[in-house]
Amino acid sequence: MQHEEQQSLSSTTATSWNGSVDSRTASTASLVQHKLRSTPIKSASRVGPGLLLFPGTAQRTDPSQPVKDDKLQKSTANSKEDHVGLNHRKPCSIRSFRRPPLWQPPAINTEQEALEEQQLQLSPLPYMAKLHAFIIEFLQGSSIHGFIYLAKFGLNFLERMLWFAFICVALFSIISLSHRTWQRFQTSPMVISMDRNKLVWNTSFPSLTVCPHKRIDDIKLEEYIDAHSEQFVDEDDKEFFRDFIIKLASLTYDNLETLPLNKSYGIDSSDYLSLLYELKWPFEPEISSGAAVKMFIYETQTEFGICHSVNSLVARYNTYKYWRSGDWSILDHGDRVTVHPLDGEIYAQIINLSTAYDVYFHGPGDVPSISKQRYTFPESDYTTVELIALEIYTNEDARAFNTKQRKCRFQYEADEMQTVPIYSFGLCLSECRMFFALRVCGCVPHFYRNRLRNGRLLPICGLEGIGCLVKIKREIISLKSDKYQISCNCLSNCDDSNFFVQSYRSRVWFLGANLQWGIIDYPKMQLRRDVLFSFADVLVYIGGLVGFFLGCSALSFTEIIYYFTARLVRRMFCN
Repeated sequence: MQHEEQQSLSSTTATSWNGSVDSRTASTASLVQHKLRSTPIKSASRVGPGLLLFPGTAQRTDPSQPVKDDKLQKSTANSKEDHVGLNHRKPCSIRSFRRPPLWQPPAINTEQEALEEQQLQLSPLPYMAKLHAFIIEFLQGSSIHGFIYLAKFGLNFLERMLWFAFICVALFSIISLSHRTWQRFQTSPMVISMDRNKLVWNTSFPSLTVCPHKRIDDIKLEEYIDAHSEQFVDEDDKEFFRDFIIKLASLTYDNLETLPLNKSYGIDSSDYLSLLYELKWPFEPEISSGAAVKMFIYETQTEFGICHSVNSLVARYNTYKYWRSGDWSILDHGDRVTVHPLDGEIYAQIINLSTAYDVYFHGPGDVPSISKQRYTFPESDYTTVELIALEIYTNEDARAFNTKQRKCRFQYEADEMQTVPIYSFGLCLSECRMFFALRVCGCVPHFYRNRLRNGRLLPICGLEGIGCLVKIKREIISLKSDKYQISCNCLSNCDDSNFFVQSYRSRVWFLGANLQWGIIDYPKMQLRRDVLFSFADVLVYIGGLVGFFLGCSALSFTEIIYYFTARLVRRMFCN
């Protein structure tokens, strides 16, 4: 039985190699038969079902026999029934001369590999290689049109340079046109249009400033002369002093040369203004109007001396009392008097003037200026003045723009004003004249507020300083000079009213000088300052340029930021 099993196994082994019996299989079978004869198989050992035995791949082993060569053992497998050696090489194994040994990886030297990796990290070449690979990856994956052709494989150098030139032209066009758009947004984003819907808006009632010719009270002047008699030599000296005080009270840029400059009579220049208010003539006119809102008349200090303003929003900031108190707060000036075409003819009247006077018509937010037209009326006439109005107002959306873009200032934008807490175009010009006189002559006229917002006290021009002002009178009035550089940077009021005298008539009035003024022809047109080019328009315009020339969007720029921040750091240092 054992002999038959050996013959069956020998024949199976001999015929299982490529299905044919040749000289090679015969020798293999003879070796197997010799092995089986030399090593008898125990009755308890049998070949498991389903296990195919190939020459040199599997054979039965005796667990009682020790393995002679441990270095030749590759792997072992334990079956459930018996021990089966897989790829078990022995000196007498068929595989030892039928198949080469399995490949084994070489032993790894950990210390040497760590040293090489450290040297590799310290050398600059890997960083440059990583950066180059990163740029190639960005160009190939970017959503910006044209970038892919700079790193696309298969293109020669000439094609890459051609695409690079196209991209440069597109970038130059974007930058150039975007710069023009931004300059337009910075310089002229506003437009002034005409509004003809006259029944919708109200019109400001004309404001005016009255400057009486009589400024000094004769009784007060005589009392002052008697109190300071030691300053006068004789009656002629007193007469010269009377003339000096009267001309000082009416002093303006037009008549600087009329002031006597030979003697100061012991009066310091810093006391000029206080002396004039001490000796001023009591000018107390009465005012009445047909408007629904009551009008007030305020005493104010102007470039023409002590005057009185009606329906003015800024006159109270130029009073001597406000200056002397050192106040810089915003005052409650009341409501602005306005009229409507449905109100009909509205007039206001000043009575009991009692002297000849000069009158200046201006808007509620402005002050009289020496460059504006002046009207002079005698003390015995009843004068009626009819005016026409032209107003300009600014849309509320324009408040989001700065003054350089708007080319105008609102009343609360008084950061650059040094003598008043509000802004007005006329006040800005007055400050410009004051600082020009200070720069050239080293002093300012007495009719200006000489204490600035920062606490600085400016010197008041005495007789010598007034003589210097006479030499630059023309430059001060016009604020233009070939010799001196004058830069006022005064912007117009955003909400401004301009009035023009349409006609006036005077007749003799036995009750004294009266002045009546009003609007009979309401304006049929109003100017409006609107926003033409907003920041949203800038974004749309520049975004259209970028999309037109490069075909990208805002997400493309987000992609660039992501690539060259988080992803670049991770690629260079973390990977």
